[in-house]
Amino acid sequence: MFASYTITKKRFLPNKADVIIVALILVVSALAYYAWNDMHQSFIDASSVSAISLDPSHLPYYMLRTTMRLIIGMIFSFAFALIAGYACAKNKHFARVCLPIINFLESAPLLGFLTFTTAFFLFLFPHSIMGLEAAAIFGIFTSQAWNMALILYQTIRIVPAELTEAATAFKLNAWQRFWKIELPYSVPGLLWNIMVSQSAAWFAITASEAIPTITGDVSLPGIGSYIALALTDSNITAILYALVAIIINIALFDQLLFRPLVKWSEKFKYESINNKTTDSPWLYRSYKKSQFVNAIKPIFSTIVFWLINGASFLNKKINLKSPIRDIKILKKLSCIAWYIVIISACVWAGNALWHFFPDGDMSYLIPLMIETTVRVTIAMMISVAICTPLGIWIGMSSKRTKAIQPIIQIGAAIPQPIFFPIVAVLILGGGGSLNVWCIPLIMTGTSWYVLFNVIAGVSSLPTEIIEMTKSFHLKGWKWWFKFAIPAVFPYIVCGIISAAGGAWNSAIAAELVIWGSNTIKVDGIGALVSTTTGNNQLHEAALAVVALCSLVALCVIFIWKPLYKLAETKYKCN
Repeated sequence: MFASYTITKKRFLPNKADVIIVALILVVSALAYYAWNDMHQSFIDASSVSAISLDPSHLPYYMLRTTMRLIIGMIFSFAFALIAGYACAKNKHFARVCLPIINFLESAPLLGFLTFTTAFFLFLFPHSIMGLEAAAIFGIFTSQAWNMALILYQTIRIVPAELTEAATAFKLNAWQRFWKIELPYSVPGLLWNIMVSQSAAWFAITASEAIPTITGDVSLPGIGSYIALALTDSNITAILYALVAIIINIALFDQLLFRPLVKWSEKFKYESINNKTTDSPWLYRSYKKSQFVNAIKPIFSTIVFWLINGASFLNKKINLKSPIRDIKILKKLSCIAWYIVIISACVWAGNALWHFFPDGDMSYLIPLMIETTVRVTIAMMISVAICTPLGIWIGMSSKRTKAIQPIIQIGAAIPQPIFFPIVAVLILGGGGSLNVWCIPLIMTGTSWYVLFNVIAGVSSLPTEIIEMTKSFHLKGWKWWFKFAIPAVFPYIVCGIISAAGGAWNSAIAAELVIWGSNTIKVDGIGALVSTTTGNNQLHEAALAVVALCSLVALCVIFIWKPLYKLAETKYKCN
């Protein structure tokens, strides 16, 4: 039970890899400390925060502050995904309530979150800029967490039966089963969804860094605030500078974090054939060769060993299972109590909202909801039709994946407002109406979810299954419809659901385009949310948000739940 380690004294000789690793640790630590320190300045009112400047010399600092928010948001999102995704996968009563809520929240407008959470965070961190930073980080969290939780839920539900049987044979408890079987199996898909979630966070940046307060709107130092000011001033040069800064940021994330993690995730691919790529990213090679890393690795290995296996040891020494847990009537009572609490909370919230809504006729919402639904549906269908075969084609080749990965990360990270000048110029120049251009704008917030998830699905396919299709001479349409699409169908479903969340949020921005003094608008529930929120009409904004969320609820009931069931039963790899 206890692991024993033999420590051999070796002369520590630093090499080139050590210089790279130690230098990176020192530089990243110094930058993180600098950014973290600036996030704790005092805050009294809107004048306490320095005004945003379009001088490009400020961009490195703005990029640092935005990057700090992105990293903190990603950490909290990952922690939430582990807890919520696992709980939904393992407890059907929890899943019945929480999965629809997660699907609901994924499509809920970001502006709605910021409007009602800023006061809470300012109360939590009084007289500190950290209150505004926490609100911005929470906005980033809401653009990432739901997607990560959904993919973890989906992959745990489709863990191959032979792996679960092996876990039972080795008598792994729930804690060990998660860390040794379920999470490793989920790593490839989860990693790709972390990438798309990080890119999706850039969509939230422009809204998250402009915080509404009682004393006025506050623009936190960051790339999002820089872009918002550039759009207001119709400054194309500043927008291009911001775009370059985003590309540099994505490239750094790709080289320093995601490429090494993608290489590391190959060890978790479920297959019996060793098909790992021979080439490794430069940072991964440095990590493997570093004497410093090899010296401290046993310490972390020991900690991880005890974190995973300690629960099993304690479970044998201490009888944690009580006979009362086996009483079926108690389980039924606990389920009934759970549903009573949820129903009571829904009734209370519904009553509070009803009294908060403005008085008057609400029938005008129906045509607006229909128009937005049509746009979102068309954008979704085009995105799935394009990105599913494209993602399969990219994922089937490790070379293509490696080459195209940074390109699609950059494409996914470009905030939607950056396209506003192009659309505004085209429309004002007679190149169509916003009714036409609204759909491509919505697609900029949806396509990437499908593409990333499909690539993740193909990357996780066992090599022996792919080789088997060659033995059976599957080619052409048969290969696509008998193998490729069914093999990644669970990931396509997860991508579609995540893309739907992005589509509803994208519709809010796409139906109301502002470029300098020009405002271009089409009728739709998204435009209504933008207009009422911008005019600080909280009662009307709440009504518009609930109307939008009701569309999401209908999608959850009639589309997403049947798709989940189909993916878990018919298209499970066994």
